[in-house]
Amino acid sequence: MTDDVTAPASDAPRGWPVAAIVLAVVFGLLYAWFLYQAIGNLINVPPAYDEYELGDRIPWAILIGGVVAPVMLFAGAAWVGVRRTLTDRVLLFAAGLAATAAISFSLLEISRYLVFV
Repeated sequence: MTDDVTAPASDAPRGWPVAAIVLAVVFGLLYAWFLYQAIGNLINVPPAYDEYELGDRIPWAILIGGVVAPVMLFAGAAWVGVRRTLTDRVLLFAAGLAATAAISFSLLEISRYLVFV
């Protein structure tokens, strides 16, 4: 009988090397800016709408979507980026950040539209 089982290679790619962790932290701060803005909107928009007697037009789904989008896109980019090269991770985080910015701007425009309709 022979042993055909080979030991795992020590040079196998790890899930999160130090450079990838630093990258995730830097992009995490950028995503956190959009999250900070979304939480600020969630807190400040309803009283502003009430002040102008537009309380029945508060876009709750948009406000909550603005909070959820940066978190989900960051988590998705981090999850998909596991076991990928550093360049791929940069591209994933950058694409997620661009999508976060686009969603943030779209939600802003949709909420403006709902006020004036």
